[in-house]
Amino acid sequence: MSTLYQIGEVCQRTGLTQRALHYYDEIGLLVPSERLNGGQRLYSAPDVERIERIKNLKQLLGLSLSEIKRLLDADEARDRHLAAAETTADPSRRRRAVESALHVTEDQLQSVREKVHRLSQLQRQLERQVRDLRRLTSQAVSPRLPEKIGGRP
Repeated sequence: MSTLYQIGEVCQRTGLTQRALHYYDEIGLLVPSERLNGGQRLYSAPDVERIERIKNLKQLLGLSLSEIKRLLDADEARDRHLAAAETTADPSRRRRAVESALHVTEDQLQSVREKVHRLSQLQRQLERQVRDLRRLTSQAVSPRLPEKIGGRP
C-alpha cells in the first residue's frame, strides 16, 4: 500500500495552505486520493507531485488555475488515449486513439502559444517603457514629462 499524507503534512511539504488545498479540491484541480469517513483528506505521492506541477505552472509560467486545470486534464486525456492505443489489437481503433492524443496535444500547444504571444506583447511594451525611461533619465531635468511613455497613454 502506498503512503498517504494528511493535509497538514502536505502543506508542510508543498508550502500551500489548507485553504488552498481545499479550494483546489473544490474546483477539481486536485482531488485527494482518499477521504476518511469524517471527510479528512488523504494525499498520495502522485498527488504531491501534481501539487508541485501546479505550483510550477502557476509561478514560473503565470498560468491561471483554470489554465492549469485544462493543461493537466489534457495530460490525463492524452494518457488515457495512449493507453487505449496500446491495449487494442484493432489497427483502426489504435489509429483513432493516437489521433485523439494528437488532437489533445495540439490543443495544449495552441494554448501555450497564445500565452507566450501575450507574454511577448507585454515584454515588448515593458522594453519600450524601459527604453523611454532611460532616455528620460539621460536628458536634462525638464519641468514637464512627455505625454506618452513606452506606448502607454
